[in-house]
Amino acid sequence: MKITRNFILGAITSCVLLFLIFWMVQIQSDQNTLSIYKEKKEDVIPISLKLSIERGKKLFIEEDCYSCHKPDKKDGFFRVVIDRVSKEWLYKFIRDEKSLIEDKDSVVLYLRQRFNQSNGKHDKKHLTNDQLNDILNYLNSF
Repeated sequence: MKITRNFILGAITSCVLLFLIFWMVQIQSDQNTLSIYKEKKEDVIPISLKLSIERGKKLFIEEDCYSCHKPDKKDGFFRVVIDRVSKEWLYKFIRDEKSLIEDKDSVVLYLRQRFNQSNGKHDKKHLTNDQLNDILNYLNSF
């Protein structure tokens, strides 16, 4: 049997196509496994966390947070903040934003520049740590 260029090219093409098919099947399989895991993970939310989220939602509305922050719209504000600061800093920001502005806190200055606003409404000194945790749990539920 004589091996020609066409035979070699056909064999290489077949091998590449088989590799691509197996690779695509593997990716699809991994994505299905990941989505099943996410669905199961969401089903196992502890009751205490569900109650905290409900309280947080109520506080979020009562404290008029929704007038500026739209967590269901995925504006990115919360993710940008939560990934860069400690919980203690966030408590201070929510309770007394003006003092952080006066201290020229670098994170506050960055947020003011990035989101082009700081209306000083973060003056919630009356909120307890538990209430702030409830609000943060509500925001994390998105």
